[in-house]
Parts: sequence; C-alpha cells; structure tokens
Amino acid sequence: MNRVFMTGKVEAVPRVVYTPKGDRFVLFPLRVGEGDFLIDVECPGDPAMPHPDAARGRSVMVSGMLVRKKLRSREMVQLKAHKIFWMEE
Repeated sequence: MNRVFMTGKVEAVPRVVYTPKGDRFVLFPLRVGEGDFLIDVECPGDPAMPHPDAARGRSVMVSGMLVRKKLRSREMVQLKAHKIFWMEE
C-alpha cells in the first residue's frame, strides 16, 4: 500500500494547470519541516483549494501517494494528493 500523510507549508504560489481534456490540476511545492525538504504536490481539481495567492505560506496536511515521474534525463518523486487539509493559523 502506498499511502502517505505529510504536513508542511506551501512554499510558493500554487499553479493551476489544465490537461488537453480540460481536467484541472493544482501544483505546488510543499516544505516539510521534519527533515527539511521540498516535495512537489499534484492535486486534481481540489474545490477546497483556496485562491492561489492566499495559499502561499499556509500550513497543510496532504494525504496521498508517492509517484515516480521521469523527466528527460532524471527521475523525481512527487506526492499525488487525494485530499488536502488546510490548517488554521
């Protein structure tokens, strides 16, 4: 089973992208405090996503799975979110 929960802060303004079919995805880097590392989060069309300008710096918990992506000459690990829980500050 590949299920992870990560908490951290949204490191940059989330980007909204659309597939050729018109599916909406939100992409953002998550700064994980424990271990101090960044991981890219991909969330398919989350209606609970706040306005991208308001999300930078917010604390979140992301539930999802780790996926390996191949980009030209390198591989990377990405967190494919199933659910994002926005924390109260």
